[in-house]
This record gives sequence, structure tokens and C-alpha cells, in this order.
Amino acid sequence: MHSVPSRPFAPRAFLALLTFCASVFAACGGEKPAPTPDPPTVTLTVPQPNTAAPSLTVRVIVSGCDAVSRVDIYDKDTFLKTVPYTSGSMDFELASNEIKYTRGLAVSLSLNARATCSDGRTNSSQPQAATFLPVTKVIKDPDPNGQVVTDFFIAEGSGTNVAFIGCGNPTTGSGTLFRVDSTGVVRNSVELGIPCSSSTVITSINPTSGKRWVWTPGSGAVAVDSNFATSGRTAATYKLQQLSVMANGDALVNDLYTVSRLKHTSSGGSFQWMFENAPLQPITPPKEKGQQVLVAYPNTAGGGGPALQIEVATLDANATSQDLQPVSTRIIYQYNGLISAPPPASFSVDGSTLFMSFDFNNNQSRIEACSTEAAGCEGNAYRWSSTTFPVPIRFLLPFNGGSKVAAIGDQRVWFLNSTSGLVMNKGGTSVDASGQLRILQVQLGQPTSAEFYLLTGPNVAGALPQEIVAVDSAEQGELFRYEVSSSLSCSVDDSGRLWMRVGNNLVQALTLPEYRAVKP
Repeated sequence: MHSVPSRPFAPRAFLALLTFCASVFAACGGEKPAPTPDPPTVTLTVPQPNTAAPSLTVRVIVSGCDAVSRVDIYDKDTFLKTVPYTSGSMDFELASNEIKYTRGLAVSLSLNARATCSDGRTNSSQPQAATFLPVTKVIKDPDPNGQVVTDFFIAEGSGTNVAFIGCGNPTTGSGTLFRVDSTGVVRNSVELGIPCSSSTVITSINPTSGKRWVWTPGSGAVAVDSNFATSGRTAATYKLQQLSVMANGDALVNDLYTVSRLKHTSSGGSFQWMFENAPLQPITPPKEKGQQVLVAYPNTAGGGGPALQIEVATLDANATSQDLQPVSTRIIYQYNGLISAPPPASFSVDGSTLFMSFDFNNNQSRIEACSTEAAGCEGNAYRWSSTTFPVPIRFLLPFNGGSKVAAIGDQRVWFLNSTSGLVMNKGGTSVDASGQLRILQVQLGQPTSAEFYLLTGPNVAGALPQEIVAVDSAEQGELFRYEVSSSLSCSVDDSGRLWMRVGNNLVQALTLPEYRAVKP
């Protein structure tokens, strides 16, 4: 008789496997949940990270979103604007009034984009550094490699009639004067017969003669009328050192040993008169004062001792002698020093005062102001002595209608009241070049205006400026500074508007009150 099993036969190993699988499914509760999506990837770049323009371009890319609901642009943690991003790589403009200038002008920015996907995921880009100086407009040469104006230039006219005049050396190698209109088109040019350099000076049109002087130290000078016809010029052998313009448009010029009057019609380089002063060239350009010309120069003091003196010779401006003798000579100041290193000096705008800077121990200096109308610098002839400056002063420059004198060192500038000698800088603090840069040139505003611009660059022979420092008034201090890696220069048009060459482009700045309105 056979017995029937009470349950189906099953191996123990198989039963154990079924039990394990059942316990696993019971613990997991069914299917695994979907993983959490990664945040989107956000990138912000600045195509031109150092920009002087009406607006600043930023480029944004967002990936990892089915759809983007919002992209915001920030400067650090400061919200700037929301941009209408959709997809791919997109460029957006940050207008000058959309940027905060809490850190000054030109502002150093740290830009980032913050993107939000339609499903709520969000992320931010890495910060991107940028420097932005807001300006009114930028003029570019039609040639991508072309430069709108010469390295240094002057602006004349204003508004739609503004033009830019500069001296350059084209492929011919001959110094040439150019006039460029407000669209960057060359309207006039003329070969000068003298080389152009970073030291070339272009004066304004004289209202009497209708001509300007273009001159390069060590080379010569040429008178050019408004139609770019040349007339008066120095002889090819003349070693011009300094030039100033008389009220009628003639030039007062000097070489190492003589001062002469060069008529703006003297095409052969002959002089109306010539005065030979000894033993060295004037310490400042000759100054017309009424019907006279003042010449300041160093000389040895009487008695043959170590003392030196500064003398001022008064000449008859309308004389006609090749061996002109002074009407009078006055000893203005006596000092100890080297006759080969006379003090920097400048006549006041009206010629009544001579400003001189003398060096002392420990690289200190002090400015003395003396009358040109009396001998010595005592009593009524004494004007003032400045405070002691912690650096040597290299150049003295009256400006602001003659009410101020700029005392310019290698890197630092103080503005003095020309009547009292008191420092007028905001807080008494000098306006300085950045880092290791040196002051290469200065640009003044219109004759009676208070603005003052420093152009600074590397301490290397032949270097072009790389930084501009703008001062709208001595009392308010620095307005803005802007530095580039290429080079720049500037000029002021007849309305007082600042124009800058930044690299190859020509830039019209905002008005100074517009900059002051947003400066913190």
C-alpha cells in the first residue's frame, strides 16, 4: 500500500530562495524612486572685460533645463537686471544706468548670472571680473585694424562739428598732420617736414593769425592754418627746446642759449629778433606781458661763490634786432644748487609772478612764488612759500584761469591756490598715479575751467599712457580713473567735453557732472 504525501515535494534550497525574495520585495515596497535631477549649468562671460562704452555686453549660456523661467544678472550680491533668456548662447546689454557705482568710477565688477528652471531648480555662474567706464559713444575705424585718430590729438569745435587733429608718421616716415571728422573720416592732411613723437605739441588756433603751431622738441615748429596750409617754420638746423604763442599768433622760441621771436609768416625760419641769455636755456617758456617778453634763466651769483640766482630779463616784444639787449634784468631769487639742474618754474598767467620749486634733503621740495616786477624775493616782491612736499616737484603748471598752480611730481600732484600757495586738494591729499605708473602728460580743460586730467604710464622711454585720472575740481578730488592694457590719450573740445583714444577707438565721455552725479 502506498502513502500519499501531505504537501507537494520541494527542495529546501528552493524554499529558502523564495523566502528571501519575498522578504526583499516586502522591504522595498515595489519600484525604486527616480533620482533627484542635477541643478542647471550656468555660464556668464564678458566678451570685452575692460570696456569704455555706453553699455556692457554679457554672454549667458544655461543648460540642463527643459525650459528656463528666469535669469538674473548680479554684481556680487547686488541685483542688476532680469534678462529675457530663452536658449543657447545669448548676449545682453547692461546699460550704464543699470550698473551700480558704489565702488567708484570706472567700476570694477564681479558679474554672475542666476538661472531658474521651470521646475524650480536653480544655480549661479562663476563670477566674471569686468571693468566698465560709461561713455556717450564709441567711434571705430571701418578697418578692423585701423586707428581712428593718431596716438595723441586735440579736439576742436563741438557737437556735430567736432574734429580731431593729430600728428603721425605714416609709411612715408614724414611727420604729417591729420584732421579727422566725428565719423572717423580723414578730411585734411599735410606733411610738416618735422617728425611727430609723443612730445609733439599742437596748439589751438590763434584767433588773430588763424593759425596753430605744431612743434616737436629738438626738431622744430611749423605754423598751420585752418585749411592745413603751412607758413612760418623754424630752420632745419634750429634745435627747438620750448615754444609759447604770442597774442598775434607769432611764436616765442628758444634753443639752449637764445630766445627769439618767430613770425607765423616766416617760411625761411628767420627771426624778428634774437636774445642771447647766459649761461643756459630759460627755465620756463618765455612769457609775453603786454608789449614786453619775460625770460627767466639761471646764472652764477656775483663774486664767483657757490650761490646761484634766477634772473628775469625784460625784452621789447616789438624790437627788430638779431642781438637784442634787455630793457631790464632783475635778480629774482638766489639759491644753492647746480646750475646744470635749475629749478622747475613757470610764469603766472599774467606774467606778474614766477613760481619755482626747489629740492631739499630726503627728496623733499618747496615752491617759492616771487614777483617779476621787483628785484629779490623779499618784502613786496615776496608772494608766498608753499608747504614742504614729500617728493621732488618736476613741473609747475598754472590753470583754471590762473587761479591754481599744479605741482606735479613723478607720481603725485597737488593743486595750489596761486595767490596764497595753500594746498587745495580734497583733504590735502595728492592725486596719484596707480601703482608703479608715472605721470607722462597732463590735459587741461578750457582756459578758465577747473578740470585736470593726468595721463600715466610705465616708467619706460617712449611708453604711451595707459591710465587717465580725471579731476573735475581740486576741492572735490578725483572723479574717476580708468586703466587699459593697450594705450590711451585724451583731449577736450571747445565745449569742455572729454574725448579719449582708447586703443584704436575714439570715445566721447559723459559730461563731468554726469559722472559726479553717480560717484559715491
